[in-house]
Amino acid sequence: MKKKVALISYNWAKHFSLALGYVKAFSLKDDFIRRHADIEILDFDTEGLNVQQIVYYLTQSRPSIVGFSCYCWNIEKVLDTARILKTIYPDTQIVLGGPEVGPIASKYLGEYPFIDVIVKGEGEVTFAELLKQYLGRSRLSEIAGISYRANGQVMDNPDRPPIENLGDIPSPYLEGILVPRDNVSYIETYRGCIFRCHYCFEGKNLPRLRFFPDERIEKEIELFMSRPDIKTFHFVDTIFNFRKDRLAKIARMLERANRHGATLRTVEIIAEFVDEETIEYFKQAGVRSVETGPQTVNEDTLANVNRFYRAEQFRRGVRLLEDSGIEVTSDLIIGLPGDTFFKFVRSVKTIVGMRPSTIVFSILHVLPGTVLYEKSTEYGLKFDDKAPHLVLGAPNFPYEDIDKAVVMAFSLDKEYNIRPLSLA
Repeated sequence: MKKKVALISYNWAKHFSLALGYVKAFSLKDDFIRRHADIEILDFDTEGLNVQQIVYYLTQSRPSIVGFSCYCWNIEKVLDTARILKTIYPDTQIVLGGPEVGPIASKYLGEYPFIDVIVKGEGEVTFAELLKQYLGRSRLSEIAGISYRANGQVMDNPDRPPIENLGDIPSPYLEGILVPRDNVSYIETYRGCIFRCHYCFEGKNLPRLRFFPDERIEKEIELFMSRPDIKTFHFVDTIFNFRKDRLAKIARMLERANRHGATLRTVEIIAEFVDEETIEYFKQAGVRSVETGPQTVNEDTLANVNRFYRAEQFRRGVRLLEDSGIEVTSDLIIGLPGDTFFKFVRSVKTIVGMRPSTIVFSILHVLPGTVLYEKSTEYGLKFDDKAPHLVLGAPNFPYEDIDKAVVMAFSLDKEYNIRPLSLA
């Protein structure tokens, strides 16, 4: 009889986990796993369902192995689900992975005895090896990229290097594991980031760019755009326009395949890289909206967090986009080391003056695996150790000023981002 494996992600309403699609697709490459394991992906709504409902659902299938995809916004429900499930079925193997737990695996294993294994870093190869171990083919001590509990002790195996050839990971879309859905589907064309922002996980932990094969990307685009029900979808690349020749190639793929008028929404870009030629490629690709920084405009803060920003190029890029009918969302972060309340106000005033379609305000999350997390003492940061790891104070930006900034941002969000009602 096949062992039942459940891969679980708590997502925002109607979204699904591309990461777990990759994990399942890679595992099923292995003939031994295909013959001995039945892998099911379960995407649950973070807000709409309570933990008891999820546990009841799992009691109907009784999986032997349960893997959770963990982020700062869903870890609380993950831990509640895992704890209750382990209490009911002590032999169930609980495996956690993702950016919330991987960088601080020993901490989570030490605090939560119901967790059996944590996957560190990219999970496709590691989880497949874990499955073979559970199926009797290896030992935990032989698997790189995990931390685990053995005889009451937390064990840390060596890290696994990033996957060299992303083409080794089958496409979950082309394999039929994930089905594209309107507005909540994503394509990834590469991993890594050319920047090293100290508040971000990606650039520090996946610094070298690695690309999925062009042929595979084109097939995924064709699959998405062959469906008339797909009106819009997304790319999850860290920077959609990091290199103009690659942007031109992706734009051509999208234009050739776009038979039903699909559009791209909220792709991440660097506004400083935008010029007239970039605008034409965006239009060719069907881009309707983009998201960009600058997080702050203050030079000392930018230097502190290693954030790239060129004021006049940024301003010009925003205007080119908006004047071309492409909506710009500009992000500002409250609580960055080096900022003060009045420096934050200066950033707000500067960005309002650029007139992007939307301004998004967020409080700094001091995320595990980032430079700010690992050097928080050096930066003088105080933050909540519990996810989502909100900043509680920075030098010259105490908690009460952060709270004032949040109140101001809440008001500005309501006033600046107001939209007229549609008359359609």
